[in-house]
Amino acid sequence: MNFDLDKMYCGKIRRGDIFLYEVAGDTSVRAQDKEKAIVILQDDVLNEGLPTVVGASVEPYKKDEKIFVNEILLKSNETGLGKDGICMLHKIITTDRRLLIAKKGELKPEKLQAIYKALDANLGRFRDN
Repeated sequence: MNFDLDKMYCGKIRRGDIFLYEVAGDTSVRAQDKEKAIVILQDDVLNEGLPTVVGASVEPYKKDEKIFVNEILLKSNETGLGKDGICMLHKIITTDRRLLIAKKGELKPEKLQAIYKALDANLGRFRDN
């Protein structure tokens, strides 16, 4: 795999950050889908040391689209993406940190708590009590 060092993001990566990343390895991906958005879920200590990051996919939101319990609506002013999106907690991915292209935004603690709650629902943690 070749990496374009001029394109790669070289700053700090924090939980709750929203990034664009390059989709790698899938030759069936259309050219316009080569970059996707992700909300970083991984702990900050791991973000400093691991060569990968764990996050949830952010998909474009379509007006009046139903939001499920394991999804969180992210407004355009929260994402930095220029449009509303849905954080899909059922689409958790791990990607090479070298594929991160650009930091687009940072979620506020309240929104990050809502994401944790939706992640707990997705993992069935409410049944653990």
